[in-house]
Amino acid sequence: MDWTALRVDVAPGLADAVANFLLEQGAPGVVAEVREVGDPAPHGDRARLEVHLPAAQHERVVAALARYLASLAAIDPAAGDARLESDPLPAVDWETVFRQHHRPLCVGRRLLVAPPWDVPSSGGREVLVIEPGMAFGTGQHATTRGCLEEIEEATLAGGVGSALDVGTGSGLLAAALARLGVPRVVACDADPSVMSLARANLDRNGAARAHSFAGGADALRARFDLVVANLFVDALVAAAPALTAAVSPRGRLVLSGLLAGQTDAVRAAYPDWRVTAERASNGWRTLRLVREST
Repeated sequence: MDWTALRVDVAPGLADAVANFLLEQGAPGVVAEVREVGDPAPHGDRARLEVHLPAAQHERVVAALARYLASLAAIDPAAGDARLESDPLPAVDWETVFRQHHRPLCVGRRLLVAPPWDVPSSGGREVLVIEPGMAFGTGQHATTRGCLEEIEEATLAGGVGSALDVGTGSGLLAAALARLGVPRVVACDADPSVMSLARANLDRNGAARAHSFAGGADALRARFDLVVANLFVDALVAAAPALTAAVSPRGRLVLSGLLAGQTDAVRAAYPDWRVTAERASNGWRTLRLVREST
């Protein structure tokens, strides 16, 4: 589909009315230029609005806008000074943009996460090939990397015979657990729509024996040596009883998906646990916890 950029320079007092009109005409959104106090006005005393329209709708919207401005001018003469200009938007190869965003990424000392179209030589690392999709977990986000680093450290320390990945998304963390030698891996997610992608990624990475299901940790009665949960902070707090019950007496719990200012709320939700490590990256936090009695 071809698109056109329509820019409207209008008196500041009329900007909201014109923006609302454009939205009513079907514009998917309106961008209003923001000027800091004291900065020179690039468009004189006018505010600039910009919308992107399918080219097939451009003439209709411009004609309707011209009529609307003419009607406004009967009330406020400033509307008659509005300026309109249009330019075709260059075509964008979104597939290329998408692929450029997902590049191979080394994590920790032993892992390398790569998309299927760009798989480099391993260099002695465990290569995890993940098909990006609607599910979270490609290794690009700081919380995913923090969890992968914790998984690597836990498996190097030994004693991890079983592991649970809660909120598995793409299945990346569960695949890493399996590839790093954990004999029994279970992956779950409350969103059933992501499970087909997670299952495909697990199979692709030699983790076909890993179990996966749609649901939360509260659906399990088993206990695991390592439980990893990369969730939003509200979910981490709400799931505290279920996650606590899923960890074996001397096991460890890894929590991620929280910002620096949210760590106190998470700590409070796990009063019987002690934080033994905290990873920080780009404002995000990943916590490692063990029971106070261990």
